[in-house]
Amino acid sequence: MQGDNSASYAGIGGIGSKIWPLTGPEIISRDKLKRLRTRTNGPGLIRLAVHIGALILGALAVYLSSSTPWLQIPAMFVYGVVIVLLFAPLHECSHGTAFHSRWINHLIGFAVAALTFRPFLYFKYRHAAHHTYTQHEDHDPDIVPFPTSLRDYFGQILGLSFWPKLVGTLWRGSTGRFTDEEREFLPESVWKQVMLEIRLLVLAYIVIAAFSIYYGSTIALIYWLMPRVMGEPVLRAIRMAEHTGAEESPNLLANTRTTLANPVLRMLYWNMPFHAEHHLASSVPFHALGKLHSEVSPHLQCVSKGYIQVHREIIRDVLKNDRPGAAPAGQGA
Repeated sequence: MQGDNSASYAGIGGIGSKIWPLTGPEIISRDKLKRLRTRTNGPGLIRLAVHIGALILGALAVYLSSSTPWLQIPAMFVYGVVIVLLFAPLHECSHGTAFHSRWINHLIGFAVAALTFRPFLYFKYRHAAHHTYTQHEDHDPDIVPFPTSLRDYFGQILGLSFWPKLVGTLWRGSTGRFTDEEREFLPESVWKQVMLEIRLLVLAYIVIAAFSIYYGSTIALIYWLMPRVMGEPVLRAIRMAEHTGAEESPNLLANTRTTLANPVLRMLYWNMPFHAEHHLASSVPFHALGKLHSEVSPHLQCVSKGYIQVHREIIRDVLKNDRPGAAPAGQGA
């Protein structure tokens, strides 16, 4: 289903659209929002340094365990989790809130996107549509349908639909054969830029693969590709918790979940567990989301104490839905 293209671009600078008028941000006073929106380079650079440090330690753990397979596999998994959590700085840079300097947002955004096999510009516009049409069945390109069975649930966690979509994005971007859905959130004016970025990415991946094969090197495989794939289920579980089971309505206080994660995960995921807060005011930098949470938490309708709790509730509802005559879970007005 296609909608008004002019409306679909609203998410880049606005909130909601005529066909999906989002509610909830009105609970934040303009004065408070103005103070929280202040951007600076310091917190982002510190967080980036911590993330790079975690990547170095993870790679070192993989190297030191290379002679012991039963140790190297879990080391690669943990290292892979740190890699996939680079989605957080990519996400922040796409909003232009990770750093005050625009060029740093773009530089880091392109770099971490490439490391996770995502094209930055494409993601930026796709994610804008997600914010404009949050939880809209037809127009939110990132909506995660509630699992219909345990098989479906584990399929989503393992990324059985994610990986084909990711490969498809690179293929279509390289050939310029965008789908109708993609044409909804990609303005025609940026098609050439998006295609150029994706073609350069694919070329870089091919060159790395060719060099690895020619020199018989497993460096890219062991320290990048395999951990990247191994860590993805953790990111799938986190991303599922952000909206799955919440209302499929324009009410941002109910259609997005905040998860009170532990400090380590909040650090490496750049405060994105405060996800309802982020959707209520996407112009607020990641480092101020904790303060925003203190302001809006009494109004939030979907808050969980941890990701384990979220998935227990999802699995419980999945099992209920498997029973004859059960009503679908996770649906709102």
